Parts: sequence; structure tokens; C-alpha cells
Amino acid sequence: MDFVEWMRSAGLSEKSANSYSGAIQGRLTNWALAHGLTTKPIAEIPDLTEFVTLSEQLRRTPEFKDRNETGNGMYAAALSNYQKYLQALDSSRDAKPDEYGPHQKEVAKIEAESSGPFDPKGQEDARARVLREVVRRRGQQKFRKALIGAYDGRCAITGCSVIPLLEAAHITPYMGPETNAITNGLLLRADLHTLWDLGLIAVEPRTRTVWVSPEVSDPTYQGLSGASLMLPLDLAQWPSIAALEQQWSLAHTKPARG
Repeated sequence: MDFVEWMRSAGLSEKSANSYSGAIQGRLTNWALAHGLTTKPIAEIPDLTEFVTLSEQLRRTPEFKDRNETGNGMYAAALSNYQKYLQALDSSRDAKPDEYGPHQKEVAKIEAESSGPFDPKGQEDARARVLREVVRRRGQQKFRKALIGAYDGRCAITGCSVIPLLEAAHITPYMGPETNAITNGLLLRADLHTLWDLGLIAVEPRTRTVWVSPEVSDPTYQGLSGASLMLPLDLAQWPSIAALEQQWSLAHTKPARG
């Protein structure tokens, strides 16, 4: 989206959009070039920080002060709107539309339901909910204890041995006590448990090697891709291939856009 299109989408009139765009490409650029503040047209400056610095310097030039005053602030408005335009572009680039993997729609619904006004009177209940959530995330006590024993107190992917950070992750979603089988569980560090549940980390069922979605660009996590899953000494406690296949399928199935 170019500057003019952005201004139209922001609700500016056609006349204002054309005037501000003309000012950016015309007089404002000419004044900046004449004072050695830039070596290229302002419209070719995509970096917000660079533009803000230029804008501050440009506002101090005698041409700007004189013409902006006689033009009822038109040139200042042009600079302000161009700054907002660059900020909008930055926000768009930083957005993470796939942050929740295959669960975008469900998360959007949850967020919509929890967007009510803040009520400090409910904080006692809120703390209780937080504690319940910690317990839930770590896994039912018996299930988690069994996984800690099976995996010798270490994360199955990283080897992390900080017990408070380790959670009992279900390979396939929890559907009742019967899914608390050791073979349907992995002991995972809390952050990896979240990525697992979102389908952004999985384990190739046959080779039992770790796969990390390209959507997780952080090299810390990408460095885990291809690593071998750490397995219990007891073969009977190894993760179920059928369960890993179900998670693998989930991780490699993207939701329809729209």
C-alpha cells in the first residue's frame, strides 16, 4: 500500500491525500536536498528512524517555517501523516498472523471473550485461576510425576533438568484420564510445551527427530530442528508412534485462510 492509498484508508479526503503526497514528493524533498539533509527523495525513505530524524531537521529550516505558517500547517501535517504511514508499515511487518499455528480462530474467539474491562475486585479469583492454570499446564500430578521418572527429570527435546520448568505434555490432546498414558506423554520445557500444543514443534514419527516450523524464526528454536528425541530407558515407556503421527499430521495441516 502506497502513501496515498494509506491516507485514503485512514479516512483522509482525496484532496488532502493528494496535497500531502505532493508536498512530500515536491517542496519538502527539495528543501531537504537543498540543505543536505538527505540524498534521496523523502518518499524513498522506508526507515522510520531515518525519517523521524530528517523530519525534525526539516522543521527547523527557514523555508519550512515560512511556508508551513502561510499554508496553515499543511507541510507539518504532510510530515506527520508520512510518519504515521511508516509506523503502519512497521506494524504490518512485525505482525505474526500465524503465531498460534493451526489454532488462529480458536485463539481469536478466546481473546474476544476475555476482552472485558479490568476489574480489580476479581484479582483474588484471578490468582486462584493462575495457580490452577499452572497446575493444569504442568499436567496432572500423577501423570507428570510418571513422566519425570521416565525421562529422568529432563526435557525430552533439550535435556533441561530444571524441574519447575518441566511440564507433562500430551502428545495427542487430553481427552480424559485414559489419555494420561506414559506413551501419550512427553516431558517438555514450558515454552516447548506451548509450541507443541500449537503445532509449531513436532516429532517425525519414524525417525523420532524434532521438527520446528519455519514460522518459528528464532534461531534458538530452529537449532533444535533435526535433533533426536530423548527417550526413556524403558522401551515400554517410549512415545506411541500412532500418537506422534497424529501430532505430526496436525503440525503439517494449515487452516484455511479467510
